[in-house]
Amino acid sequence: MATRCIALSGLLLLLATGAAVGQVDIYLSTEKSGRGKIPIVVTEIEREDGTLRESAAYITRVLEKDLGYSGYFDPLRFEPGTETLAGGGTAAAVFKGSLAREGERYALDVRLLDYLSGEAIFVKRYIFGAEARRKAAHRLCDEITYFLIGERGVATTRILFCRRSGESKDLYLIDYDGFGERRLTEGELAVSPLWLDAGRLLYTSYKRGNPDCYLIDLGAGKKSLMSYRKGINLASSYLPSEDLVAMTLSIKGNSEVYLLGSSGKVSRRLTRNRAIDCSPSWAPNGNELAFVSDRTGAPHVYVMDKFGGNVRRLSRGSYNVSPSWSPRGESIAYVSREGGLYRLKLVSPDGLMEQTIFDDYYSYEDPSWAPNGKHLAATVKYGGEPWIVVIDTETGEKRRLVRGEFASWSPVDSRAADE
Repeated sequence: MATRCIALSGLLLLLATGAAVGQVDIYLSTEKSGRGKIPIVVTEIEREDGTLRESAAYITRVLEKDLGYSGYFDPLRFEPGTETLAGGGTAAAVFKGSLAREGERYALDVRLLDYLSGEAIFVKRYIFGAEARRKAAHRLCDEITYFLIGERGVATTRILFCRRSGESKDLYLIDYDGFGERRLTEGELAVSPLWLDAGRLLYTSYKRGNPDCYLIDLGAGKKSLMSYRKGINLASSYLPSEDLVAMTLSIKGNSEVYLLGSSGKVSRRLTRNRAIDCSPSWAPNGNELAFVSDRTGAPHVYVMDKFGGNVRRLSRGSYNVSPSWSPRGESIAYVSREGGLYRLKLVSPDGLMEQTIFDDYYSYEDPSWAPNGKHLAATVKYGGEPWIVVIDTETGEKRRLVRGEFASWSPVDSRAADE
């Protein structure tokens, strides 16, 4: 659990009881505490002149939505023409900003004020081009999140996914909120995308007939074959500290779990049996992996150590697939078939605690964690069409993004290499 100590007047009692007192040291926990979201007032960004009116309003709207999407904050507005909240309500902080021109670029000066004292607790200047207004708002939200919560936000992250069009299924890239869609392949049959780091990603394509694994370098604009062994070449999870990609290969006809370097060289084979073993997912500490096996006659989620030993079964029921280990390490998301629907579940690594995230009339598939371990991207079918949705596992809130499937959520710095 990450915590951050900050001095905000009355925030502790505000979150706990709605009351306000003098200045105290506050500890904000990233765990769900039952206190609800942190109320933060967002005021319209002021501008140097009338020509910046649209840009100032745009950045304000994006920031306001980002704060709400984070799941940590409840963005509020003052009553028109006043600096008071409706019904005499109170808040933790007030955001204020001013936008001006600096040569051919924009300068955004921002301040986060303590609601009760009016003292500035966060001050920063952002310089950016007109085309980067949305990115500037995302970055600001992430920095406010880190300052108040102590966890890195995900507003600057991106999501890979696949979308079918006619006979092809191609790879796409979007911002975390569904904007900025970009097509990465053309006329392929692409599946199983996976982020490696700031600018590299893997995916499997049937472009040459065999399901080969390709590497795309976004910064260099290059694509190359990573693994093209006969049979299946599916990348599922990456451990950056050791440069090891957990993959499913069927070199000898049977699907097994292997570890490969990002260059494509095999490091070691982890599973050896007649069953189908697939879909490995690294624990964040790099000591274990979750994976799927039908060694008992039906697919279940198992855990093994990084050498393939100490195998134990986690899932119950009759059909369980698609494990994804949380970056926080405390739970594994997976999909379980129940009553004709695919339920999204969380299970602790020891298998003692399990919960269903949604118990509705939709099927959920292919979960992928955000780097904060709070949000999940998944595939949900609406009217027979697969859609990428984002789920806040703590609040239960769900947002529909774009048509597509096989989501892969990026690391926090996924823009560094190509922007």
